[in-house]
Amino acid sequence: MKTGFLITARLKSTRLPMKVILKVNGIELIRHMINRIKESKVIDEIIICTSPNPQDAPLVKIANEEGIKYFLGDEDDVIQRLSDAAQHFNLDYVINVTADNPLVSPEYITEIYKKYKKTNADHIRCNDLPIGLYSYGLKPEALLKVCETKKSTQTEVWGNYFTKSDLFHIQNIQIPKKYLRNYRLTLDYPEDFEFFKAIFQNFGENTYKVSLDDLINYLDNNPDIVAINSKCQILYEKRREEQKHLAI
Repeated sequence: MKTGFLITARLKSTRLPMKVILKVNGIELIRHMINRIKESKVIDEIIICTSPNPQDAPLVKIANEEGIKYFLGDEDDVIQRLSDAAQHFNLDYVINVTADNPLVSPEYITEIYKKYKKTNADHIRCNDLPIGLYSYGLKPEALLKVCETKKSTQTEVWGNYFTKSDLFHIQNIQIPKKYLRNYRLTLDYPEDFEFFKAIFQNFGENTYKVSLDDLINYLDNNPDIVAINSKCQILYEKRREEQKHLAI
């Protein structure tokens, strides 16, 4: 089974310009993310899914330098881009998250893979992890079905296509209590960037190797770090609610 991790990435952000190529410890955050995904033993291909817009060319350069793949797809239709990438690289299974999440959990990449092997589910979620640590499992056939039935090309928020219909087999991974936190580990605002700088300063050049347990324990014991971007979550959730009406 050929499994690809598709990193959804563009450089059009306005709240925090060029956010995924901002540098921490001298390295772009998306490179830290790539190194972290490489820690997973179930991924055969890592693919940056971006667009042909010249603004996104730095992402292609990073992919080439990191020895991974890239795919230039639809600028706005994210679900179409993911589906086209899965077909282009002949993937049997897809795990995906946006490049905003440089500390995505390799442990739960493996858990998604194992859940798929057991259930053959169309869409697998582990949403009860802190935001920024989870990813999504997707069958390429399910992606194709969404692309055949959706009515919008503005699909940055695409989860409802799976969860608001009876077309798909959905599985949720149960998360242990020790990981159930309201911590925010995603990159969208300047405060988020300051938060990540603090984490990377603590764990140093091998931050990409830090375990989920060690990361959660560090945040549990450092509420001052958690406070750096805690208010951003309110803004984030408000914006996502405003976008949800597009995702049907």
